[in-house]
Amino acid sequence: MLLGELLAEISPVGTDRFDPAVEVDSVTHDSRLAGPGAVFVAVPGFNHDGMRFAPAAVARGARAVVAASIPEAREPGVAYIAVEDVRVALARLSRRINGAPDERLRLYGVTGTNGKTSTAYFLAAILREAERRVGVMGTIGFDVDGEIRETPNTTPEGPVLHGILREAVESGVQDVVMEVSSHSLELERVAGMHFDVAMFTNLTKDHLELHGTMEQYYRAKRRLFESACACVSVIDVDDEWGARAARELEASGRRVITVARTREGADIRAERVVTSLAGTRFDLVAFGERVPVSLRALGDYNVNNALVAAGAALCQGYAPETVVAGLAAVEPVPGRLERVPHDDLDVFIDYAHTTDALACCLAALRGLSDAPITLVFGVLGDRVPQQRREMGEIAARADHVILTEDDLKRGTLDEVVADAGAALDEAGADWRLIENRWEAIAAGVERARLGDVVVIAGKGHERQLILPHGRGVIVLDEAAAVRAAFEGRDPRELDPR
Repeated sequence: MLLGELLAEISPVGTDRFDPAVEVDSVTHDSRLAGPGAVFVAVPGFNHDGMRFAPAAVARGARAVVAASIPEAREPGVAYIAVEDVRVALARLSRRINGAPDERLRLYGVTGTNGKTSTAYFLAAILREAERRVGVMGTIGFDVDGEIRETPNTTPEGPVLHGILREAVESGVQDVVMEVSSHSLELERVAGMHFDVAMFTNLTKDHLELHGTMEQYYRAKRRLFESACACVSVIDVDDEWGARAARELEASGRRVITVARTREGADIRAERVVTSLAGTRFDLVAFGERVPVSLRALGDYNVNNALVAAGAALCQGYAPETVVAGLAAVEPVPGRLERVPHDDLDVFIDYAHTTDALACCLAALRGLSDAPITLVFGVLGDRVPQQRREMGEIAARADHVILTEDDLKRGTLDEVVADAGAALDEAGADWRLIENRWEAIAAGVERARLGDVVVIAGKGHERQLILPHGRGVIVLDEAAAVRAAFEGRDPRELDPR
């Protein structure tokens, strides 16, 4: 592609040594990935300004540098382009260099604090029932037909994101269901993309280390629906933030479909909900029709996720019968109230790492069994103290609590114990600290042998544990640790430290 053609995607505010006839073939913000023909986008990061790495990109063959301003020191034979918003430029240039793959896909975006992954997999199952070839992008990676490609983020930066979408188109994928994180919206990773349907699950207190306040967090999420490229919005109005978003979007003239399990007046509703350890059943009531739905997924909150997925499919013209068959076919989503197989013991692994997700997880288990609940959990080390305390307050709803390590990142376990542990004490919880997560899992399985329902919360599908203060990342397979404990082996044998 010619540099001039590529830059038609953005509006430069200044250029130097710009030759529109220069051939370019890639866009990157990582100088280590630059090569001959690359356009290097100098993104201002949280810790370093991308311009620091421009000389390295040029040394590797980059033909152009896009930045917030044109630097005084410039390399000969290299074009420098100044733009108003570097992050928007990265997204739009990445999209263009990959041939705007979103225009050749039917693209569904789902955002919300909790439920994104389950909603995405529910919708993908419905679309597959309609004989569509589907990719799912999100927390688990990029999944096509069960083959999962790891991605660096829930919603990757433009070069990775659009590269994956281009490859998906080339391999015959027709639809992509994307989790769209608040980070990606705040950081403009999906700028310029065309979403046929945008979905909203819920908004609860999380990621305030990035957004600052719930209002700012909400505004970040709402950007997905304000985009001119979001054709239809499907919003769960059981959530108060969702109800607000629906009102505001409808007032602006946008097409909105509302779903709800408890709120009256929604376009799509669930009635006669029945939950058990065998699965979930409910009646889907939509646009004058009522059809029975059966889910293998556990927990009444998954009814809401299924409603959002159903709304997305119905608004695209798929029949209720297709929706029902697709939802019935959904395999349990990895790490989402996932039961580790055993004839007699009930041990679940769940990704719940926010206050609302943990509350929903515990409430779901209460609704599924009368047995006491043992919770094994940790708290992310980069959470603010108030969030750690709130996690402790929610954890106290279990009958027995084992506090252990999670991704500590920039924090320490002592800080987690000082906040979450204090909240557990104030609630009068029956709790203990077991620092080693593998040992904590073994203790949880012992509680299961006594008849408890056990949930190991926080990591879910993740297969790594981030150690504090840059000490590295180690492999963690919680299901394998549980199975080892089932077999009478010591799960600490699996701890690579």
